[in-house]
Amino acid sequence: MTDASASPTRFPADLAASFDDAQRRTIALFREVKAGVAPGMTEKDIVDLMEARAGGHGFDRWFHRPHVRFNAPRRMPHLPDDEHKARAGTVVEIDAGPADAESYGDFGTAFVLGDGPEPDIVQQSRALLQACCGFASRWKCTGEVFVYAEAWARNRTLSLGDSNSVGHVCFPKLGRTAPFWPKLARAAIVARRHQIQWFNHRRMHGLYAIQPRLVSGPNGCGFEEMILIDGDEKRVLGRDSLEELGTL
Repeated sequence: MTDASASPTRFPADLAASFDDAQRRTIALFREVKAGVAPGMTEKDIVDLMEARAGGHGFDRWFHRPHVRFNAPRRMPHLPDDEHKARAGTVVEIDAGPADAESYGDFGTAFVLGDGPEPDIVQQSRALLQACCGFASRWKCTGEVFVYAEAWARNRTLSLGDSNSVGHVCFPKLGRTAPFWPKLARAAIVARRHQIQWFNHRRMHGLYAIQPRLVSGPNGCGFEEMILIDGDEKRVLGRDSLEELGTL
């Protein structure tokens, strides 16, 4: 019988360092793009801006291309709108996974264009992300993170919407799949056993993208971070402390 309390094989330090570096560069890319967003830009303009700036941060391919949404819609459309233009007070939500030959970042954020106050849905979505990252550990199975996120939302008369997605496993470049990097890593997250909302009896170990989308009526919002769970160690990639979660 396997001892459930035993520590799993340690996650390779070189892979952890590579993904941490990629996530730091991803966050730097997001900061640069955020600084370049201006009134009059469309969702497609922002997608184009991010794709144009990615190379300057060492990325030459995509785990997944940028998704941009205005004004916190309930669902997460992947095709950018090329008609509606941002203005002061518009909520801009960006999610992207830039990659290089060895690793990738996976990050999502939302911000208000200009100096206006954040809507409650944005603040609560950030708080949910922080709570889920804090809850995840080597003692949790992936489905438990979903149950926790759902309870957190329901206790505030909110929900996780229709998709119930809260994140996925992140696969490094290894073995026979290496020549197809990162396409197969992206394709792998379609399987239920690699999605955090589906229960898996194995305890959490390795790299995960945590991305709960909080919904309130017609509105929704999601932040995303990557975490590494390696035995008793847990850390947020690309960050120096848990306090930085959900910030840009």
